[in-house]
Amino acid sequence: MDRRACLRSPSLLHSCFQWTTNPQFSIIQVVSNDNDLGTLASALQAADLAETLGNENATFTVFAPANPAFDNVDVQSLTNNPDPLRDLLNFHVVQGEALTASDLEGRESVTTVEGQELQIGSENGTLTVGGVPVSQSDVEASNGVAHVIGGVLIPGSFPRRVSYDLAAQSNSGAISSGVEGTVTFWEYNDSQTLVTLSLDNGPTGASVSHPAHIHNEGDGEIAIYLSPLDGTNRNEANDGTSARLVDRSFDTLAGFNGYVNIHESVENLGNIVAQGDIGSNATGTLGAGLSLVDNPTTNTKELTAQPNNGDFSNGVPGQLRLRELTADQTLVTVRLDPDDDNNFEEGPTQGSLQEATVSHPAHIHGSGGAIQDYLSPVDGTDSKARSSQIVPNDVLNSDGIYVNVHESAANLQYVVSQGDVGSSSGGGGGY
Repeated sequence: MDRRACLRSPSLLHSCFQWTTNPQFSIIQVVSNDNDLGTLASALQAADLAETLGNENATFTVFAPANPAFDNVDVQSLTNNPDPLRDLLNFHVVQGEALTASDLEGRESVTTVEGQELQIGSENGTLTVGGVPVSQSDVEASNGVAHVIGGVLIPGSFPRRVSYDLAAQSNSGAISSGVEGTVTFWEYNDSQTLVTLSLDNGPTGASVSHPAHIHNEGDGEIAIYLSPLDGTNRNEANDGTSARLVDRSFDTLAGFNGYVNIHESVENLGNIVAQGDIGSNATGTLGAGLSLVDNPTTNTKELTAQPNNGDFSNGVPGQLRLRELTADQTLVTVRLDPDDDNNFEEGPTQGSLQEATVSHPAHIHGSGGAIQDYLSPVDGTDSKARSSQIVPNDVLNSDGIYVNVHESAANLQYVVSQGDVGSSSGGGGGY
């Protein structure tokens, strides 16, 4: 009999899988010997839980996601992060009881090995756990029972991320074929989300910066400015990415009714080079979030206005805000202050020069002047006049490094703002 037909018809499940009820098999053997649970088996191995679920001296109830449940999960990112993966999988396990479907139907919740409660319910007569339907119940094993489910259960403590594809958009501009990319929402705290952009093939090679925004679905208006992408490819330090910490919760963005546009340039906003639905309009790919440090260290470095011969002849003052993210990464935010009132949020740079509709590239330079890392350009039309990038700590902790903010990608020779960053500027290194 076709196993897929079995999965589509609950009434056929036990006749299809009679061998799985053999109490000679431990739960890990049941999972490992079932091709439809192969992804789960690999995840259990990666999280070092296979031996645990093979323990004949313990009793377990396991809610086992079938392979299709992982279709929108970045399994590779999970297996590369065994600690959060272990927490995720332990949210699928109850220890000390072999709970059959009839046992579960008499409960409102169960306590998982991960430590959180998992809600038990029913939907159209089908048993659900954590809101996910059970597609096959009461798979017996020598050390417990398993229930096959149609989704992956996510504990509240799991550091979440969700990614959406951005499709290339044909246009009449300089990048007529468009570019493909990805937007990713990384859970940061209860009220903020880190949003990153990446281009599939790195920088576009254009002598412009590419503004990016989250737009409302209904009216198409810009809801959130994202950090632009630097199109230039002067050296390999540019990886075609950007980042921005936005004041929206992860759940708000994951349910947002809108889409992301990446544009050719500030001057040519009408030419969209990449676009993709997000939130409630698309099915994103779930992955492991950032392993954020507790009590992150922060630091501020001053950027002084640099007189020059360009359109911003007096330069633009600003700041660098450095916030520790992970054990080896820092979020570096460039904040410009066009009004020089120390507010950093009152107006875009074009407010001081209306015709200068540009983005301002920014780089970390080494002691010899070479670019060590690309920061995200600052969109000259962004009223908050800021952008961010994730930078390795080893770059920031070097001696003699400094940041230049330039007039535009086309006029990199004009530096409008500059400041020291690393250990040479004091403050305990990069952050």
